[in-house]
Amino acid sequence: MNEGERVGIAAAVLQAVFAHARDEAPRECCGLLVGSGSSIDEAVRTSNVEPGTTRYRVDPADHFRLIKRLRGTGRDILGAYHSHPRSPARPSPTDIAEASGEGFLYVIASLAEGTPEIRAFRIHGAAAREVTLEPR
Repeated sequence: MNEGERVGIAAAVLQAVFAHARDEAPRECCGLLVGSGSSIDEAVRTSNVEPGTTRYRVDPADHFRLIKRLRGTGRDILGAYHSHPRSPARPSPTDIAEASGEGFLYVIASLAEGTPEIRAFRIHGAAAREVTLEPR
């Protein structure tokens, strides 16, 4: 991953992520991001199997269903998204500790502070590096 990485994201994906975040609040929502290369064209809602309101874990059954659906399409799961209903769009210590896969993109949608915000990160070890999302 190079410095200044940019990932294209369909405007409809951004809208879908924010809609999911609003629908699930005050719980964190979560889902998977699909596309090819460095372009995301679909957000897939998944169930959050974590109890409570401050953590998320994608339902493994939802994840496997999506993997099967994408077989042979040339599209892949490029990352995951989740919401922070009451905190900024930055990885929490828990987000960093539970991240898996250096190449995976983590998108966080914040509903805090009145103005929705979305940011993306690559997480490796204890380091989170921001990635620029380019709406398309």
